[in-house]
Parts: sequence; structure tokens; C-alpha cells
Amino acid sequence: MEIARMKTNIWNAVSLPRPFVLLSICISIIAAALPDFAQAQDWRFEPIVKFGVEYDDNATLRVRTDEEIELEGLLLDIRANIYYASATSSFFLQPRVLIRNYPNEPDFDSDDYFLRSQYSHKGQTSTIGIRVNYDHQTIRTAERDISDLEIDDPTELTDDDTGLVLLSGTRNKLRISPYWNYRLSNVSSIGADLDYFDVGYEDVFAGLLSDYSDARLNLNYRRNFSDVLAGLLTVTARKFDTSAELSDITGFGLKVGFERALSEKMQLTVMIGMEDIDQEGIEIDPEVVGDVTLIRNLETIRLLALYRRSVTATGAGRLSVRDSINLNFRRRLSEKISAGLGVRAYQSRGIGGSPSIDDRNYIQLQSSFLWYLTQSMVIEADYRYTILDRSESDGGRSNSNQINLWFVYQPRTIPKI
Repeated sequence: MEIARMKTNIWNAVSLPRPFVLLSICISIIAAALPDFAQAQDWRFEPIVKFGVEYDDNATLRVRTDEEIELEGLLLDIRANIYYASATSSFFLQPRVLIRNYPNEPDFDSDDYFLRSQYSHKGQTSTIGIRVNYDHQTIRTAERDISDLEIDDPTELTDDDTGLVLLSGTRNKLRISPYWNYRLSNVSSIGADLDYFDVGYEDVFAGLLSDYSDARLNLNYRRNFSDVLAGLLTVTARKFDTSAELSDITGFGLKVGFERALSEKMQLTVMIGMEDIDQEGIEIDPEVVGDVTLIRNLETIRLLALYRRSVTATGAGRLSVRDSINLNFRRRLSEKISAGLGVRAYQSRGIGGSPSIDDRNYIQLQSSFLWYLTQSMVIEADYRYTILDRSESDGGRSNSNQINLWFVYQPRTIPKI
């Protein structure tokens, strides 16, 4: 099939992510250790090494208690944050390796690789930029929506998991997101952005998960009505291509809304609209979509709250409608201690309201506690409680308790909330 050949070419093009990531981390850590290099104008290097222990009483979210798998193991998380900033340009790169080792369950050992990057350039009247992310991750964790309190940007919260964490194998996900913005006047601007995902699976039993690509083009218009209020308009075109379907799935959408500064440090954005999905041989009614985002950043408090209703693409081979709630809250309790609360919750249903084997409810609650022993040494404790409910599709309901204890060394990182 055409999509299979396309994916072969794409993944051949990125067939060397692991040595590249490892090499990038080594170079970054070495550079950060050299004072003359690290203090070079406009550049900043932040190596971070985390060593931890993990316990999960139902690692694969089994429904039957007699089939639950308990995992106890060691974790090593190595990353490097590389920043560049000037009057007109900014650049960020984060290569990362996460190694999991479970002495009693070696089949679940894994080496996961991640790369995050973003570039932006501002001109007199326009801004251009691009985000490129890459993940090579085991399906057990990649297909399970994980609360991450470090996320401050709502566009980093993606809805691409299936909840199918019983499977072996790996998932490779490439995300490319270029954007452009042009200021028409002091009160109005136009822009365009493309969000492209290409996802491939390895060593997965045929038919359970399918390779796919999902491309969404957004044309944006913004008009400022005052110093604190702006109107927003977005027109969307979308194409979803999966090896599970013989024909492509396309879509068109429209959203309108506003952005309001509630205070100097708090911002509210509201968008609502419709998305019309077209698939050969299937009649699908337009779906209501939208999102409400609240962001608050203070010296001791960071808050990101998001409700989103969207038409999502996953490895299940079909589009679905998802209502999701995401909350990241962090607070600095004292000079040495900070705490956080995270929520990931969603309800996923088949397009058009038709019953689907992928229908499910999901929630993960996270609590986090950080103790800064020194500026460079941190102890972090995390607890996550997860519920996956497929009762409506006769899949049953499962839950798990996960505890992580981390010892963090971050020699060049200013302590964060």
C-alpha cells in the first residue's frame, strides 16, 4: 500500500535517532561542564540526571486482578536543555534518554528516546518558527496518557493515545509543526500553522495498532479590541491517512473565540466551532469542537487548566471524538519545598456517536512533592492513580497505583516551582 511505502521512507530518514540523541546528550553535558563554552553569549546549557525507583501495582492496566502485573524497578533519566536567545531569535533543544530496568520482570525493560526542539524568529512585521518532536517509546507507556507537570504550553498536550497498554512493541512518533504570523496593523494579524504527526509501530501483533499520519492546517485571524481582549478565528483543513483504511479521511473545521487577559499574570482563551469529517461510504454528522484554556503564572504558582473537545487520531485506525480535561498546578511552599497536582481525564467516543471498541473513560490523578536539598540536588516523589474504563464496550474497568521516587542532579538549573 502507498502509506506503507511512505512510512518506510520516513522512518528510514530517521533511522538513527538513538545514537543521535546519545551523542547530543554527551556533547551537551561536556559543553555545560566547560565554563568558557557554557558562558558563551546568548547560549545556556542545563544537563539533568535523574535516578529513581518505581512501583506500579497494575502496570498494564489488566481488568482481572489475578492477571495484574506488579513492576518494581530502577529508572535512569538523562536529558540536556539547550537554549539560545537573542533580540530576534530563540532556539530550544532537549535530547533525552529514559532507561527502565525491572529485575523481576525483564520483559518490561526498555530504553526510550525523546527529542524536543523549537525555533522562532521575529521580524519587523512577521514571526516564523517550527517545532520538531520525536519519541521512540514502548507501547505500554506511549499509549497511556501520562500527567506531566512540566508542561506549560497547551499545544504540547496531545490526544493521540489508545489506552492499549497490554501490548508489546514500540511506537515511533514524529511531530513537525511550522508556523507563521504576520501583523497587518496595530490591532490585527493573520497566520498559518501546520501540525503534522507521523506514527509507526514496531513488533505489534497485526491489526491491533495501525501506522498513521495526521496533518492539520490552520489559518488564523486575530483582532485586538482592547489592551486585554482579542477576537480569534481559525479555519482548519485536515487529512488522516492510516494503513487500516483503504481511503483517506479528510475534514474541515471552523472555530471562533476570544482571548482575555484577566490580570497581568492570568489569561483566558475560549474557542468553539464545528469540524466536518468526510470518509468514503460513511455519512458522518459535523461534530462540535472547542477548548477553554486558563493560564496563570506567578512567582510561586503556575497553573495550566484546559478543557478540549476535539476529533482525534490514534493508532486505532479510526477518528474519535474526545472530551478531555487537563490540569497542571504547581506551588512553591517554601524556599526548599514545592508541590504539584496533575489531572488527565477524557471520554472517547466513536465519530457520529456510533458504538466503538475504542470507547473508553480515562482518568489519571498525580501528586508531586519536591525537596531542594541544594540548588543542584533535588528529591522528587510522585504518586499516580489511574483508571481506565471500557465497560461500555465490554472491556471492563481497571486501575493502578504508581509511585516514583527520584534523586535529581541539575547543576545548572535554577530551582523551579
